[in-house]
Amino acid sequence: MRGILCLILLLSISCAAFAASTPEQAVRDAQCAIDARDADRFDQIVDTRRILDAATLLLLAEADKTNGRLPPILALMLSSVKDSQALASLRALITRETHTFVRYGVLSGHFAGKPDRSIRPGGLLAPLFSDVSLGRKELRVAGPSAPTGQDQALLPVELKDDGNGNIYPLLLRLQWTSPDWRIMEIVNLPDIWNQIQAEAEAQR
Repeated sequence: MRGILCLILLLSISCAAFAASTPEQAVRDAQCAIDARDADRFDQIVDTRRILDAATLLLLAEADKTNGRLPPILALMLSSVKDSQALASLRALITRETHTFVRYGVLSGHFAGKPDRSIRPGGLLAPLFSDVSLGRKELRVAGPSAPTGQDQALLPVELKDDGNGNIYPLLLRLQWTSPDWRIMEIVNLPDIWNQIQAEAEAQR
């Protein structure tokens, strides 16, 4: 028992002491935050809102190409959009609600593979995520980082989703924001969108 406690202590120290000192460590630290159910720390390492806003923008741009595969609640909201101001409001709403869902996945332990079912999902659009995988999410560095300019780097990463058994190859852009590297963007987001759409098509 003492050995197990020492190992747990060592792992917790290693996650904290070397937090985000390199792009690779930023990804490992994000995984530590997921496994520790620490949504605030995850948001510190990952610019979640920026990434989700980009994903929402892509979703709205591609919505007319989904051939009826949009969730009914989203299709209903889109049908009521009449002008650019309404579209901007919808974009902000979806981004905010998706962020709420991601934080729930971390806080509840679902993304760590150890769900606490006493923690219930919140947000105004919870039904929008009824078909989204709540399985364990595992981030794995897939190659070395490459500097792309002052205080920036690209890093290939794999996201394994135990909920559906799929692996998503991510190309991340990170920014040095002293004292940490921070994940700012999924550069190949359109490729991930196409992969998800292909998976949805295969299940029809």
